This record gives sequence, C-alpha cells and structure tokens, in this order.
Amino acid sequence: MDLIYNLMLTVFMGLIAIVAGMFEDLESDVASTSNPNSQVQLAPQIGNLHKLFNRAVSGEPLLVGTMATIAGVICYVLLSLNYPLVLVLLIATFIATLVQVVLSITSYMGRITSQALYNQPLFLDVIYKHVPIMAAHAYISIFSITLLSYIMTNLLNPVIPVALPVMSLLLGLSLGSIGSAVGDIHYGAEKLYQSSEFGCGIPVSLNGNITTKSALGSRQSIDVVNFCSKFGGPVTGLCFGIIIFLNFWIYLVFGIQGGLLAGVCIIIIFLVLNIILERKSRLKYGKFEK
Repeated sequence: MDLIYNLMLTVFMGLIAIVAGMFEDLESDVASTSNPNSQVQLAPQIGNLHKLFNRAVSGEPLLVGTMATIAGVICYVLLSLNYPLVLVLLIATFIATLVQVVLSITSYMGRITSQALYNQPLFLDVIYKHVPIMAAHAYISIFSITLLSYIMTNLLNPVIPVALPVMSLLLGLSLGSIGSAVGDIHYGAEKLYQSSEFGCGIPVSLNGNITTKSALGSRQSIDVVNFCSKFGGPVTGLCFGIIIFLNFWIYLVFGIQGGLLAGVCIIIIFLVLNIILERKSRLKYGKFEK
C-alpha cells in the first residue's frame, strides 16, 4: 500500500516538476536572466539602442535557488504556526515573487541608466509590459518548487530528512541549472543575431551587433517568450520532470542497491540514444563546420 501511495506521489511530483521547469525557463526568457545578457549590455556601446528587458540579477541557479529558499522559509514558519497549507503556499510564493519583482525592476533600471552615456533611453513601457508577465511566470514556478519541497519533506513515506527550506534551496539550484543548461540554448544567437549565419557563433567582431527590430516594431523580450514556449520551455520542464520522477521511481521499485544499478543502466541508455541521435543528425545535416 505504501508503495502504491509513494508511486502516485512520484508521478504527481514529476508533473509538478514539468510545470516548474517550463515556467522557470520562460520567466528567464522574458526577463533575460542568462546568456544573452552580455550581448544586450554591449549593444548600446556600438549604437544599437534596444527595448529588450535586461535584468541579470544573477545567474539562473542562484536567482531561482534564492527565491525558492525565501518561499521555503516563509512556508516553514507559517506551517509551524498551524496556518492552512494552501494559504501558506500562496502567501509564501507571493512574497518571494514580490522580492523577485523588486530586484528585477531595480536591476533593469540600474543597467539601463548606466548606459545613458551611449544615449540608451529608459523605456517605461518595457517595464509595464515585461514585469507582470515575468511575475506571473515566476509565481507559478516558485509555487511548484515550494509544493514539491513540502511533498518531499512531509508526505513521502519515509520523508526526506531535511528541513523544507533546505529542500527548496536544493530544488531551486537544480532547476536554475537545468533552465540555464537546457532552455537557454534555444534563446541565444539564433534570436539576437538573425543577420548572421546560423551556427557561426559570436565572433568578437559581432559582439553587441544584435537584431533590434522584429517583424512589427522593436524587438522585445516578450517576443522571445513566444519563440521559447514552443520548444525551450517545454524541454526544460520535461528534463526537470524526468529527473524528479526517475530519481524517486527507481528507488521505490528496485530498492537502494537495485536503484543504483537501475540508475547506471538509465544513464547508459540515454548516452547511447544521444550518440545515435547525433550520428543521424550529422548524416542528415553534414559535419560541423570549422
């Protein structure tokens, strides 16, 4: 009976993790958290004025880990005071999102005003358009991480023997790392450097020479969300969901020693599949260009 109960929780955690991963990646896209930032920062210095939201409070792992920890701490305190779980999750997530919004606005305004030397204007409509969408995505992502932490530390049988804020920190760091490694690949040179040959990388001579015009008007970070919601966001969610699900499923079904063996087998299977996929891709599209 415990096995079935834990398996059902594991499936539920996998689904929550998919939601958390997808919205975390899309939030980082609309707020420009990770790798395109350096190029957006350089753009005004070579005369490319833009309307992209350039935040970069920190890297994704640190940002998501910090916000998840804030929500986890508030959740832990309110639960110890016997407040209802749903209300606690909503309040904890709201406060953490509010902190993230304040950091995002101050970081964006600080970065843009520091570029006044290069005549880069501060567009208030960029703040009005991007911040609510960023906050909505962040709220769903932080809520999912906090709920995952609660399930792992209170509902699993046996529970994971760490405090809820610690579990939130670990999950936030993991999710931020996955979002940065998986999702950001689909938001980089292909969107910022559309005038350059795809796959050419970003040579020094092109630094800051980003595309600032879209089909209608100026390119904004909201345009990137539409692009990434078709692949980068779902793939990030799928990656995080698979990791959460398999991590618990193999130990529930095969036990500790059998789970370790099953984990090694799964890694080998993914490795072989990756090799087959790359070979088929090279046969279809040719070798890597020098």
